[in-house]
Amino acid sequence: MRITFGLPAASGGSQTVDLPDDVAHAVYHGLINSPDITGPKAEDFDELLASISLLSRLITHLTLSRERHIAAADATSPHANRRAIGSAAAMQPSQLGVVLERNGRPRNRKA
Repeated sequence: MRITFGLPAASGGSQTVDLPDDVAHAVYHGLINSPDITGPKAEDFDELLASISLLSRLITHLTLSRERHIAAADATSPHANRRAIGSAAAMQPSQLGVVLERNGRPRNRKA
């Protein structure tokens, strides 16, 4: 399945990627916050491995991107609302502290 992304001009404009149908559906449903999670349609072992690998790389990339966004939100002000950041990230305060520290922000502002 082909998905076309309209990116800002600085990113190269419109980009098209070919994804296995299963992965394309997972990305689409994730983007629209759908409760539907479909199982794999592929039955071939190698196709399933390729989808697993692609999904794993996507998850890793999105996790790193989310962490950088969290750190950037925290850096907007010395009084940035960490409770709101944690809520948006669906993280407990202890998890948020670890992510902030890993990205160069203080875990505890009082320290």
